[in-house]
Amino acid sequence: MGRTRRRRKLKRTNCFETCNYSSDLIMLNSWLSKSGIQRSKKLVLKIFSDCNRGVLTKKRIRAGDELLSLPLNLTINVTTLLMDEEFCAIFLDSNILSQLRYKQAISFQCLLAFYLLFLKVQGNHSKWYLYMQSLPKNYTVPYFLTNEIKKFLDPNILCVIEKQQHIINSAYNLLNDLLNIAIIKNEYKSVHLFKSTFNKSDFEWAYFTVNTRCVFMDLTNLLNLTHMQNTILSIINDNTKISLCPFLDMINHSAYAKNETKLIVNKELNNLPIVHLKENLFSKVNFSIYTKTTFEAYSQVFICYGDSYNLKLITEYGFYIASNNLDYVSIEYEEIVAFLNSIKKKVSQEQYKCILRHGLDKDLYIDIKGMSFNLYGLLVVIKYFYRKDVDVSQLLYSAAICSYDRELFDLIKPILIKKLIDTEYNVSQLQKFDKCVALYNCIVLMSHQIKILKKFCKY
Repeated sequence: MGRTRRRRKLKRTNCFETCNYSSDLIMLNSWLSKSGIQRSKKLVLKIFSDCNRGVLTKKRIRAGDELLSLPLNLTINVTTLLMDEEFCAIFLDSNILSQLRYKQAISFQCLLAFYLLFLKVQGNHSKWYLYMQSLPKNYTVPYFLTNEIKKFLDPNILCVIEKQQHIINSAYNLLNDLLNIAIIKNEYKSVHLFKSTFNKSDFEWAYFTVNTRCVFMDLTNLLNLTHMQNTILSIINDNTKISLCPFLDMINHSAYAKNETKLIVNKELNNLPIVHLKENLFSKVNFSIYTKTTFEAYSQVFICYGDSYNLKLITEYGFYIASNNLDYVSIEYEEIVAFLNSIKKKVSQEQYKCILRHGLDKDLYIDIKGMSFNLYGLLVVIKYFYRKDVDVSQLLYSAAICSYDRELFDLIKPILIKKLIDTEYNVSQLQKFDKCVALYNCIVLMSHQIKILKKFCKY
């Protein structure tokens, strides 16, 4: 029995190694403890063989247990930015916010990334220095792959990268211009130092730091945001419901984990005006996360970032989940129209109006189960629209839409055979490059798409 127990213990500890004893993490843990974090004593940081850094439990955690609770002033959220006088001075001291071009110009994520770089240049003078030191130095998203590699990536991956590039480029250029104006009248040394160090590469790092590590945090009931046009928030074009949470952002994702977050607020604190905020107001406001999943002793603890297909997980967070049933192969409406034109089967104006009316020009894809509803419906319109004995609208929303129709499968098949051939070629080219995590993830995703296409093409 003793030998068996030792073997089991050896087996379970072989998949990870401790990282609690690195100097950065010792100081981070010490700072968090002194600052009021409350976390289960069962939790420790570890390096895992399959997913790098994560959180392990030394004892069994039951569904319903609280994993950790952070005072609001120990998270970087919208109030953190509003209370930072020197950061706000960048926007307020030169009347920048009165200029129309800065109104609702960027996302809160970009503003938060901008703020991270402002904290970074302050070094150990910043309250957040130890947290900043704990952040990854690079990220495994395809955005950072070379152009030589990108030309062989799946078009959907490239589409996401192009959108990310547009967001980052637009925000960087605007914020850089803003800094150029701000330093003319700004007297803070930190702002001048920030301007001298602000660059595109660092902004990309900060953007993906927020993108990969932020959590949803809704402070709507706590703050009164009705007069945000007179604050730095007038620059954002979306909401402020994201936050960076030390330690919590080290817990990895699993689609099988379930959890719940709660903002625990003193009843006296509500509808606070967003001007003249004080940090001590939030020392007794806690952001807590509870697990709804049981974790056995010496296993990794997970939370769920939401149900996501691998295209999103790879491009937004930099990791891949094997056997993800949410994965799919998309088909653009324009692809289908071009193919139909090539076989002299054009979509008429009447058919197009019907397609638009039912929203059948979007969400066109196949997955491991077959065609999406919209793809099947689109093909029904193409096939049956001019059949006098068929009511297409009725057919679309009847059980018949789910029935097997060989002609519909055959109609779409040539498009997918071409996708299969192209994807197989691109994967063969990608395999010639030196492997890194981002590239490996893309290859695995595209290989899964090949399996989906092959299954479909066998029908």
